[in-house]
Amino acid sequence: MKKIKFEYRITILYLLIGGFWIIFSDKFLLTITGDRELLTELQTYKGWFYVATTSFLLFLLLKSHLKKLRKAESEAKKSNELKTAFLQNISHEIRTPMNSIIGFSDVLNSQKLSEKQIKQFLAIIRNSSNQLLYVVDELLEISMLETKNVKVHHDTFLLNKLIDEVDEAFSSMVKNEIKFKVEKGLSDNESHVVTDSGKLRLIIMNLLHNANKYTASGSIKLSYILKDEMLIFTVEDTGIGIEADKQEYIFTRFQKAHDEKNDTYDGVGLGLAICKGNINLLNGDIGFSTVPGKGSVFYFRIPYVRATQ
Repeated sequence: MKKIKFEYRITILYLLIGGFWIIFSDKFLLTITGDRELLTELQTYKGWFYVATTSFLLFLLLKSHLKKLRKAESEAKKSNELKTAFLQNISHEIRTPMNSIIGFSDVLNSQKLSEKQIKQFLAIIRNSSNQLLYVVDELLEISMLETKNVKVHHDTFLLNKLIDEVDEAFSSMVKNEIKFKVEKGLSDNESHVVTDSGKLRLIIMNLLHNANKYTASGSIKLSYILKDEMLIFTVEDTGIGIEADKQEYIFTRFQKAHDEKNDTYDGVGLGLAICKGNINLLNGDIGFSTVPGKGSVFYFRIPYVRATQ
């Protein structure tokens, strides 16, 4: 059924209230007195009462409606600003690796190089390609989450083995100045679980990438425990932390944990939004604690479903 527009609803409501008021108030006045002069005086007061009451009600309705409109306008304006910043940022994120790929490909084609130089340039091209692929994957992932085209594929796997694989993969990426540590909360026998291993791996890797990005030195720790039939995963770092004015929007897409004017940190501001979207699909939740300048702790929970051996 099509919803009636606001202006028509207000008009219909006003006419209905006016009609009922005229019919029933006149009948009520006739039960009080039959004196015409007194009735005329009471009718005047009745008219002013109706005008004052309906004006007040209309004021409240219009105020409520305008509040919603202004909020929607503010959100639309903010959304446009975020999209503009995102487009500028995504342009930078795509151009940078593309320039490396094209530039070093031209160098390899046009110059005679030593075997060592060739290997070095090929490594740069490969890393730039992976960076570009990561950006594209993030865009596809957030698009699928927004359109609700992501499905959960439950599979049985050894959680400790997945953590070991994440440890091996991330250890090769972590900065030399950072000490990376992993702690498991279950024995191998207890860590046979049922959930979407692909999504779980994606969530953990995104949180670790964020920690590595915003941590210059110190430590990063990945751990998990079992509590109240929930698996609680934690990623701790000693990075820059999150400023108070950014904390409210940290899981919003296109938002970053640092000043947009600071070009030190790459990324398109989708990592945490992707994490939250996938955690919701796994019937979990995510949160964080942070101290600006000292580090952050991100934690998320998902149900513990133990696999039958």
